[in-house]
Amino acid sequence: MTEKPAPTLQFTDAATDPKSVGNALRAVAAGSAATKVISASVSLFEAGGKLVLDEGSRNTLRSVAEKGAEKALALAAGPFLGPATMVAKAPIKLLAQGAKMTKAIAPQAAKSAGREILKGAGRAAGIGFVIDGAVAGVEAAIAMRGGTMSGKKAATYVAKEAATGAIATGTGVLLAAGLVAITGGIAAPVVFAVGALGSIGTKRLLRKLTERPEKVEVREVLVTPSP
Repeated sequence: MTEKPAPTLQFTDAATDPKSVGNALRAVAAGSAATKVISASVSLFEAGGKLVLDEGSRNTLRSVAEKGAEKALALAAGPFLGPATMVAKAPIKLLAQGAKMTKAIAPQAAKSAGREILKGAGRAAGIGFVIDGAVAGVEAAIAMRGGTMSGKKAATYVAKEAATGAIATGTGVLLAAGLVAITGGIAAPVVFAVGALGSIGTKRLLRKLTERPEKVEVREVLVTPSP
C-alpha cells in the first residue's frame, strides 16, 4: 500500500492558526501606526536627517524599500485575504496610488515630531502586547488541556509572548519612521510595509533569543566495583 502524501497547510488552516493570525494583526498594527507618524518623520528629515546620507544613498534605500513593499503587504494580509498569489494585485494597486511622496507633507517642529513618533510607537507597542498576549493565551489553554504544559509554564509563556509582541510592534514603527527620517520621501504604502515587515522580523528574532532548550536531568550512577 502506498503512503499518502503529508497534507499541506491550506489557506483556511493559516487563517485559523493562532500564530499566523497574531503575526498578521501585529504587522497591520505596526504598519498602520507607522503611516500615522509620516508627517513627524518628515519633520525630522528636514531638521537634520537629510544630512545623514547623500541623495544617491537615499535613492538606493527608497528603491530597496519599494521593492520589498509588495512582499511585505502580501505577508501581512495573507492570513486574512488568502495566499500571496491571491492578494498580489492589491499591494501593486496600493503602491501605485501611493506615488505622492511624503516630503510634500507640511513639516512640524522637530521636538514635537520626536514626541509624536514615540507616542505612536508606544501605542502600537500596547496593541502588540494585547495581540500576542491573547494569541499566547489561546495556545497555552490548548496546551494545558492537552496536558503538555503546566499552569506555571503557561503563565510564563503568555508573559514572554506579550512582552516580545509589544517590543516587535513598537520596533516596526520606529524602523519605518527612521527610514523616512533619513530619506525624506517614501510613499505611504511603502512606509506601512516597512513597519509591518519590521514587526514580523523583530518578533522572529526575539523568539529565537528567548527560546530556552529543555533541561536534561543527569543522574549520578554509582557503580559498585566488582570484587
